[in-house]
Amino acid sequence: METLNVLLERRSIRKYRAVPVPDEILEEIVRAGLYAPSGLNLQPWYFAVARTAESMQLVRASMAVVALRFSPVLQQRFREHPEVIEETQNFLVTLGGAPACILVFAHKKDQGARDNVLESTAAAIQNMQLAAWNRGVGACWIAAPKYVDCSGLFEAAFGASHGEFIAAVTLGYPAEDPKPHKRREGRWTFL
Repeated sequence: METLNVLLERRSIRKYRAVPVPDEILEEIVRAGLYAPSGLNLQPWYFAVARTAESMQLVRASMAVVALRFSPVLQQRFREHPEVIEETQNFLVTLGGAPACILVFAHKKDQGARDNVLESTAAAIQNMQLAAWNRGVGACWIAAPKYVDCSGLFEAAFGASHGEFIAAVTLGYPAEDPKPHKRREGRWTFL
């Protein structure tokens, strides 16, 4: 795929087919994350790829706690759209049937440059999403665990030595073809 097409056509996928993503493709996706730009060249990330039934069950168990804690946030944000609340809660608990999930950590030793660490890990996540889409693999960036202060669940379950848990990225072959959301106007200008 052409780079601009990948950027413009990528969608967050929340329903996946029950088809495993080959390890070679998972490695390619993670490698794209490793090549993200990083402030001060910290390269502060660590990626743990859950892909076995056991590791995915552990991710889903942690996400079930996240879903409970995230419910009030959804209730407030989408009070006029109960269907969005229900769909989001369901996705958080089931991960849409994703066969794999990348758990993104930031090394604690780099926390003195906190903004650079978060910006750099965000760039790595975006790189991985784009690399996945380029290979026909859908992804969804899940920030809810961090939002509701559940990072410790993932650190305890997947090794605190990896650093601070930042986000999860589900991966799998799409079982849906979501339409793009309308982009908001007035978000840029030439100077």
